[in-house]
Amino acid sequence: MGLITKEMKTINSEFLTSDSFGIPYIINGKSMEIGLKIWKENILDEPYYFILPNRNDVKKAIDNSLNSENIRSLSIYNRIEEIIEISNKIERYEENISRLISLETGKSLELSREEVVAAEKIMENSWALISNSDMISRDGPISFVSDSNNIVNQVKIENGISIVFPSFTSPFFTTISSTIRSLISGLPVVIKPSSYAMASSLSAISLFSDSPLINDISFIPIRGLTNMDLFDNDDFTYYFYGKKINYKTLLKLLSGKFISNCTGRVSVILCNLPENVDLVSNQIAKLSLKHSGQACGSISWLISLESIKDEIVESIVDRFSQSLVGNPLEGKEVGPLKNKEVADRSTKLINDAIYKGSSLLTGGLTNGRYIEPTLIDNVTKNSEILWTDIEAPVLASTSVSSCSEAISIAKMMSGASSVIVFGSDNIINKLGKTKKGIVIKGSNNIENILNSICYISGDPINELPRSSFPGKLAFDESLIIY
Repeated sequence: MGLITKEMKTINSEFLTSDSFGIPYIINGKSMEIGLKIWKENILDEPYYFILPNRNDVKKAIDNSLNSENIRSLSIYNRIEEIIEISNKIERYEENISRLISLETGKSLELSREEVVAAEKIMENSWALISNSDMISRDGPISFVSDSNNIVNQVKIENGISIVFPSFTSPFFTTISSTIRSLISGLPVVIKPSSYAMASSLSAISLFSDSPLINDISFIPIRGLTNMDLFDNDDFTYYFYGKKINYKTLLKLLSGKFISNCTGRVSVILCNLPENVDLVSNQIAKLSLKHSGQACGSISWLISLESIKDEIVESIVDRFSQSLVGNPLEGKEVGPLKNKEVADRSTKLINDAIYKGSSLLTGGLTNGRYIEPTLIDNVTKNSEILWTDIEAPVLASTSVSSCSEAISIAKMMSGASSVIVFGSDNIINKLGKTKKGIVIKGSNNIENILNSICYISGDPINELPRSSFPGKLAFDESLIIY
């Protein structure tokens, strides 16, 4: 049965079905054997079971099991103290949870451990969710600059139920962060995990098993969109990948095309060479391979002046060629993509760029859901890879004749939500005025900055809040980070 079952047993055996073959359907922390049993394979072909509830089960959980009166019988002080106490469990299970995340998502153990530690930190600092304390910087301090005023909003306690949709790329963290935000505000929680990260989300829920808060959490793996009309109700509050949204937006996102963690990737503009070329080249290469290019903070594009490009590109190529592809539990840096469809799409983007005149400097080979670290140079402006999100360990390099040309390209890139600029403050400010998103001044610290903003719950563009809890936009246009 493989490693998924082994790791789940270590985390909490109560959350396994009686035949020890996988994941149960959970209502209020109690496993149920009813429903349709489906054979599901995770990203590394480790199979496990989960129970899919029928429509009546979903309705029963909402109508009979979950209501805001129960959670609000605990004072907000007691809720937060419970959450802080639960955070103490994470350290005990950190290694097992990290292995589980790696097995499901394909990212390295190092990144999985960072995700678990980030979840522990946000629980330990639960008071900051209502006190407007700074929880944004994980490795801070980071200076946030904006023309807009930061306005502190009071936490509004809403009626109804919170429905949480964790991300595939950070399933444990987004389950924890959305769930505790909901519970603190007095909302019971229904969790519908990503089908690619079911066990990782369940491991987050299992931490609550010895707490009275478990009575306000239901775990319901709903198949597709067949039951979504059940949730078309003003009483429901939605957290999609940690971002608070309304039903219409949720339905649009789920019905259309959306990327794996709802953020887009990062582009780098080189108008000047970094002070330490080797260090920054290594960071760009490492971040290009982060979670096999599927995560927030993954660098996918390099836009540079022709005169300064070669030195940094050569260094990245050397780093890519030394990266091992395979199972992350075996120490491989580049794991599989979340499904074969994403791999096939990425291969088409690579081939399209080469057909239109780009140069393949390294990588490009695919094997099922695995893609070698790939660097494509001299990408032409009519190549699709320049204008669409890349969910793979692929870096597209484009040369420009001026920084103005680099800015014009960056502001039109729909796939890039964050831009790192090695250049003058004047260039940074010009880009900030033309592109909504995050603009980061290039430095030797770009890895820490990206890690910090990507551990905000959900989309860093839309989740840099005026106050830490409501999740409203603090900035009308771009956010510039120096």
